[in-house]
This record gives sequence, structure tokens and C-alpha cells, in this order.
Amino acid sequence: MKSPTLHQSLQAKLGAYTGEHLTTAIRYQDRYGNLVEKPLLDATLDEVAFAIQTLNAESASIHRRRSALDSLYTLARENGCIGSDTVGVIAVEVTK
Repeated sequence: MKSPTLHQSLQAKLGAYTGEHLTTAIRYQDRYGNLVEKPLLDATLDEVAFAIQTLNAESASIHRRRSALDSLYTLARENGCIGSDTVGVIAVEVTK
């Protein structure tokens, strides 16, 4: 049997759920705004922290977009719109 790679061993050390989400590369923005991607095993701990900050910003952006869509959906339903209505029709209805 083939022995696990260093990355696989690290994944196992983190546990089944967390380890399976540990990617082989990280991405972060450098101080100039450039996107940097590098292999996880070559990254410094500071670069891991930068990757965490980048993921937090992405997560916050996704949350804001989801929240906006949720608010639109609620507003439409409160104004009697139905599932087959387009957002254009909904906009006309809710902005009267």
C-alpha cells in the first residue's frame, strides 16, 4: 500500500470533517492587491493568515448578496408576487 502524502497526513491530523476541506493551495491578496496562489505546504503561517482574511472577505460578500436576495424574495411575497413572476414584474409591483 502507498504511504500517505504529507498533505494527506496533515488532513488526517485535522480530523475527517476539517481535513477534507484543507486544500493543497491557498490564495490571498498581497499588499498591492494581486491575487497570490501558492502550494499550502510552501506557505508561511503569515500567508495562511492572509488567506484566512481573503476567505473572510469572500464569505462576507456572499453573505451580503444572499441577504439581498432573501430580502427581495420576502418583499415580493409580502406584495403578493408569485413564483413565476420575473424580477422585472416584481420591481414594478413593489415600487408602486
